[in-house]
Amino acid sequence: MCFDSAEIQNSHIRDPFVDGTPRIRRLAPGDAPALVAFYNRLSAPSKRTFRPLGPVTVPEKCAAIIRDNSAGTKFDLVAVDDRAIVGWSFLWNRDTDEPTFGLAVADAFHGQGLGTALITHIMDVARKVGLSTIYLTVVTDNAVAQHIYKKQGFVKYAEFTGDDGLPYFRMARRF
Repeated sequence: MCFDSAEIQNSHIRDPFVDGTPRIRRLAPGDAPALVAFYNRLSAPSKRTFRPLGPVTVPEKCAAIIRDNSAGTKFDLVAVDDRAIVGWSFLWNRDTDEPTFGLAVADAFHGQGLGTALITHIMDVARKVGLSTIYLTVVTDNAVAQHIYKKQGFVKYAEFTGDDGLPYFRMARRF
């Protein structure tokens, strides 16, 4: 199961609307500096709830993600506004028992439906490649994210305390 078919590559693209809505597209070669800038500029509250690359990231980590996307082993989408990444969503670990979903949206774009759009595209891809279940981890006090995830069909199935001392829910969505 690979993410490199033409149907998967092109099925998620959303053209920009006249009103300036960010364009959603696949993470591409050359995006490493923009992904580093997006990730490292996330606000402290956002970083508290989204840290797949640690507290800060470097170009090498982002370049590796792009290579994995080019190889078809990961699937990452970005939302781009005026050439800056303003949202990032991913589906990683697809060849394991727990394919993992992640999402972050720049604070200035919260509440505009961008997170929902990114999730919808990722879920469509997961369905097309035949995944039966997608998993995520969310901080228990991140009610906004939980609301979005529940609307997309995710359900809580476990609670734990992370290495950072924060309480988390594990959620899953079955297809």
